[in-house]
Order: sequence, then C-alpha cells, then structure tokens
Amino acid sequence: MMNEWVTAMQARKWMKKNESFLPGWHAYVGAELGLFDDFAKAKTVADVSDETGYPYDLLSSWVRVGVAVKHLKKRPNHRYRTSKKRCASLMGDNASTGVKALLKEVMELHMPTLLGYPEYMRNNQRAYFDHERHGEVVAETSALLEHFSIKKIKKMIHDRELDTIVDLGCGHGGYLRKLAESYPNVQMIGIDLNQDVVDRASELAEGYPNLSFEVADVMDWTPEGSGVDVILLHNVFHYIQPDVREQLMNHLYSYLNKDGLISVVTPVNETEHGEEFSSAFNSFFVAHSNLFALPNTDELNDLAESCHFDLFDFDPIIKEGSWYTFWLTPSIRVNEIGRYQQDEGTEQTYTSNRQLTKSS
Repeated sequence: MMNEWVTAMQARKWMKKNESFLPGWHAYVGAELGLFDDFAKAKTVADVSDETGYPYDLLSSWVRVGVAVKHLKKRPNHRYRTSKKRCASLMGDNASTGVKALLKEVMELHMPTLLGYPEYMRNNQRAYFDHERHGEVVAETSALLEHFSIKKIKKMIHDRELDTIVDLGCGHGGYLRKLAESYPNVQMIGIDLNQDVVDRASELAEGYPNLSFEVADVMDWTPEGSGVDVILLHNVFHYIQPDVREQLMNHLYSYLNKDGLISVVTPVNETEHGEEFSSAFNSFFVAHSNLFALPNTDELNDLAESCHFDLFDFDPIIKEGSWYTFWLTPSIRVNEIGRYQQDEGTEQTYTSNRQLTKSS
C-alpha cells in the first residue's frame, strides 16, 4: 500500500510540473486561429463557434484552459473576454509577429523534435530540418535578437570608415535595414540560402538603395572586387558542422579587410546563463541530421586562435536564452606575396594550413 501511495504522489508531482506547458500551448492555438481577437469583446463560446465554424467542444475546452492560465476572463452570462494585459501582443493590428513566430517555432519545431527523442535514440536516426518549409519562421524569431544587439553594433562601428557590410545568413535583413538608416552611403549585402527568405528581405528593403541580397551558401560566397569591412555572423554556427567551422572562419578571413570586424551573435552551450534553455536548444539541434551542436566557450576561443582572430567583448544579450555577442578581428593579415606582418614587426611565412613558422 505504501509503495502505491509513493508512486501516486510521485506521479502527482510530475503532473504539476507539466502545468507550465499550458500557457505556451494555449497562446499558440489562440495566435494561430486568431481566437484572442475573436474574444476581444466578451462573447459566449457558442457565439464564437458560430462565427468561426470551429467545433464547440474543442473551443470550449480551449476557453477553459484560457481562464485557468489567466489568458481569458470570465464575464457574466457565460461570456469570456481576452485579457489584454496578458495577451495584447497576440491581438489586432499591433500583434507581435515575433511572439507569434516564437510560439510557432517552439510548438511546431522544438516540441515535436524533443518528443521524438525515444525514436531517434532507439533507431539511431535523426530528424531533418526543412529550410524551405521553416526558414521564414526561423528568420522571424531570429529578428527578435536585433533589438538587443543593434545598439552594440552601431556603437562599435560608429567612428569607422566603412565601404561594405555583409550579413551572412541575413534572414529578412533586419540588421541591414537598421544599419542602412545610419549609414546610407555604405554598401550592404545580405546572403541567405533560402530563396523565399531573400525575396522577403528584398521586399522589405525597398527604399534602401544601398541594400542588396543574394541567394548563396556562406561557405562559398565571396565579394566582388575588394574586401569587406564588417561581417555579421548571426545565428549561423548551428547550421555548420563543428569540424567545418574552422573552414568557414578561414574563408571569412580571406576576404575580411585587415582592420575589419566580424560581429557574432549565437547561443552558447554550457555557460553560467540560461543553462535550461541552451541545453534544450542544443538537444533540438543535435536531433537533426543537418543541424549541429551549439559551440561552447572553449570551442569559440580555440576557433578564434586557430584562425588568427582576436576575440573580444564577449557578453550575454539574453541571459535566460544563453545568447551571446562578441567580436572578432584579424590578429594577422596576409599580404600579396604570402607573408604577414605581426605587430612587433617580425616577418614570418604564412603556409596554406595556417601553421606559422619563422621565415628564413
């Protein structure tokens, strides 16, 4: 009898832990179907069911959850109204596309993948991330980071003479549009692998004559003519295999100007901030055959050193998500005859595998 009681109490504890899932699920359903707008004014479930055609029993169940998680308020005569205090970001013309996209990404991408772990582990299989299908949503959620990092970027490049800024994995081009407002004479190029994403970025960039966008792989793309002054490398590492990241950084080194900068924004694994989120995020990535583990600080430092970049200004911008920003700048620059000049003036030979030896 005692064992049964202990088992029941343990199950009860796990049940209570799952309550935190409900607000996210409820918000996702409401945002997808526009239900928060349907209940903007107090209405009965029957009225909304008639207006929308949604099944009464399913809608009624969703409403009850809404009351429980305080997304909806119960009103007299069996009517319900959306809590504008809690759900304003999901309502009307001012609804946040970023919040909706984040809910969509979590519920349609992250949760199904994490729930598939038993199957992946039993069968030694991985999910496949469909860039064409989900690229738009990921671009929208990535744009949320712009508000936290753009000031830092503008401050860093404020006093620099710039000709070119390139955004690799540009998404909808939000960073470039914000920078173009402050630097209308700087040529800016956005690169993304997804044609639909690039088409949308081009549409949003109408009226910005110094912006252009191309469909290309960041591993292959190179600028025409001279080098690049600033490269934005935001939310890219988890698309690149860990053993290929050095190849990517060497490629960027080849066309970044000698005093150029690389702005990096990425979630980082195994840090003191946002461990729960970053570990879950990392689990989502490694469950896919074409997404890869998040870098940790040791890997980032090793990567910078091996590719001859100085890494600095490493700071969290969203602690609960373990998102960090930092900068890279070339510590050594190759000249036209295959030699480089160190700060102290020592000339050395630069070999193809970037192993450095004293010149004879």
